[in-house]
Amino acid sequence: MSNDKPTKLLLPKVDVIFKLLFGDKRNKRILIDFLKSVLDLPDYDYEFLNIDDTHLKRETIDDKLGIVDVKLTTKSGKIVHIELQVLEDDDMPERVTYYNSKIFVTQLKSGKDYENINKTITIVIADFELVNNPAHPNKYHHRFMHNDCETGVNFTDIVEINTLELQKIPMESDHTQKYDWLQFLKAEREEEFDMLAERSPVIKEAVVELRRLSQSEEAQRLHDAREKALWGEQSRLRTAINKNSREIALEMLNDGVDINKIAKYTHLPVSDIEALKAK
Repeated sequence: MSNDKPTKLLLPKVDVIFKLLFGDKRNKRILIDFLKSVLDLPDYDYEFLNIDDTHLKRETIDDKLGIVDVKLTTKSGKIVHIELQVLEDDDMPERVTYYNSKIFVTQLKSGKDYENINKTITIVIADFELVNNPAHPNKYHHRFMHNDCETGVNFTDIVEINTLELQKIPMESDHTQKYDWLQFLKAEREEEFDMLAERSPVIKEAVVELRRLSQSEEAQRLHDAREKALWGEQSRLRTAINKNSREIALEMLNDGVDINKIAKYTHLPVSDIEALKAK
């Protein structure tokens, strides 16, 4: 009898695994099905996809080196880049804008006229609330372009930014392929993947490929190293937030604010605030 334990499936929302799944030329069918569920592109654009180097080249020695998770060019020349972000990042909109600028500059460097610059499409997959939309708080897919704020008239369609927020996905299916793909990215348990595999033959392919990757020692190593790095970053963020909360609590104590009110606004335990007061 074998004593081998069943292999735990790697998580597709860990960026290195996402890249192995969707950025591998052998998995173009999986990538295309995902793109079709999110983007409004003509079918001929998918007849040829070139999966590109995901490093955005430096223009100067001091320039920032941007790295996206998956970058590709469609048959008509549209450039699509996908980034998956698990940790909350307040600078995400600025970072995406920077990446788009890098792509435009690269195109101009190749000698193109402005009128021949190819459209750039961004897909940001976030495991946190990225877009604050009070009118539609549960809307999990937003599509941004250069539009007039008052009339909605489009200035140019050269840039398109799609945001997909995993935490806003409703419990009940909206019966779209996009919903199923995002549930796949969000899934963590074997039974969740099995259920999603039954909904779509291409998602079933993705589950099979995920199981294959989960058997790979190198993929396991990359996954574990990335998760360890993410845990470390989360720990540093929590430490920074806690330190800031203590500084705010101390200022409130010095201003004579009631301890219970300080606890309410800083989310610190009353015992911690009393310890600060005793110092």
